[in-house]
Amino acid sequence: MSADLILKNLHAVTFAEQSEPVELIAVKGNKITYAGTADALGQLKGPETREMDCCGGLVVPGFNDAHCHVFASAVTRLYADCSKVCTIADLQVVLRKKARDIKRGQWLRAANCDFSKIVEGRFPNSQDLDAAVADLPVLLLERSGQHCVLNSMALKLCGVTKDTSSPGSGSKLSEGVISGNNELVASSIPPLTEQEVEAGLRQANKEYLSLGITSLQDTSWSNSYQHWLTMKSFKDRGELAPRLTLLPGVDSLEEFEAQGLKTGYGDEYMRLGAVKIALDESTGNPCPPQDELNDIALKAYLAGFQLAFHVADVSLLQASLRALDFIREHAPSACVRPRFEHCPVCPPALLPNLVKCGAIVVSQPNLFYETGPRYLEQFSSENLASVYPLKSLLNRGIPLAFSSDSPLTSANPFSAILASVSRKVSGGALLSPHEKISFVEALKAYTHGGAYASCEEQTKGSIAVGMLADMVVLNRDPLTMSQEAITGTKSIATLIDGKVVWEC
Repeated sequence: MSADLILKNLHAVTFAEQSEPVELIAVKGNKITYAGTADALGQLKGPETREMDCCGGLVVPGFNDAHCHVFASAVTRLYADCSKVCTIADLQVVLRKKARDIKRGQWLRAANCDFSKIVEGRFPNSQDLDAAVADLPVLLLERSGQHCVLNSMALKLCGVTKDTSSPGSGSKLSEGVISGNNELVASSIPPLTEQEVEAGLRQANKEYLSLGITSLQDTSWSNSYQHWLTMKSFKDRGELAPRLTLLPGVDSLEEFEAQGLKTGYGDEYMRLGAVKIALDESTGNPCPPQDELNDIALKAYLAGFQLAFHVADVSLLQASLRALDFIREHAPSACVRPRFEHCPVCPPALLPNLVKCGAIVVSQPNLFYETGPRYLEQFSSENLASVYPLKSLLNRGIPLAFSSDSPLTSANPFSAILASVSRKVSGGALLSPHEKISFVEALKAYTHGGAYASCEEQTKGSIAVGMLADMVVLNRDPLTMSQEAITGTKSIATLIDGKVVWEC
């Protein structure tokens, strides 16, 4: 049977169990039907076959961003961009400029502000925002999503006064800064229109495809059943081309249960993933407490969900491991492939525990690059060995999946790959260089690793017969070049289902 599409004049990194080099790839329908040597071209080619000359380029499986925030990436494109803000004065300039485009009665939204980089050494507060814009309600989101700031008009519209001690469960308020759960703010701000969201999503979709991203895993804690329906509608209308796995927030677990849904529901274009269990210590206390966490994890597991724990520090990792021990004691079988999201610090003593529970670490080396200088300042040389210990994880047989956490950082996979291969942090210093991994190991984490994290490695994440034809043609081969060449590596063609969805 002749192929619909043949990719030729290439070499490939496949992550499949085969020994022969791959110089030719054939596609029929949306599946790969051949991956092997070039001498099979005549047998595979038919009168209707399309041929794609890759000009000697490297072909890899499509990138799978295993931890990102698709909806946020779409809507924050409509916000004032504060990513380059370094001072309170910088912030005020950005807000004043954005205010010119906002109609009276509408909210001014701003995002991507890294409070840790503010030269004044403090968070912006409501007075700072008032000094820039006082006649519009202003919401400023800190880049991690853990904090937000409101000006006086916004505080009033949200019903927050000087007597409001907590604007939501697990949150605290100080000088207009809300840390932790900002549910009161979220419920008070008028939502963006569907047309506005669509416009932002189209921009995000174009960027994903240009970067070679063919699968996305949305890990937003606010993912509800209604959000599932909304994203399904966008997918059905073709607004988002990459395959989407949506991880429901644990607060919405009962909604999904009521619909009879669990991990794996859906199809190859959009499916339900692990339940996202958000752990937090931003208010000074573990949230949720250990006993509550144990019960939540067990309930989600028994309802048929894979578990994804948000672990931003060692104490939260330990709490998650204890919850998995609790499940083993009270459930008939072991928890399947638990995910540890972030896990930036993992002491050697905990590695055997990760092996024991069969966990996968979903890491964001982009964050390693950006936050590295802080680790170098605050950690002893002994503790630095526990920071993003990528090589140690792989040496122990603990699988890695790479991701961006966009819009927190750039969605470009090669930024993360370079950080993991070089161990260079912002400013050029090296952080625990013995934890470097190879380009191929990093590439696997951003392709096959993502598929493994969502339990889909049987259908995608490698180039082999029977796999979905999601692939990327790169402009260069970093395997044959210096480490610095990774910086300029990019997709020149992105394929989903064997169709070219982007090319430059």
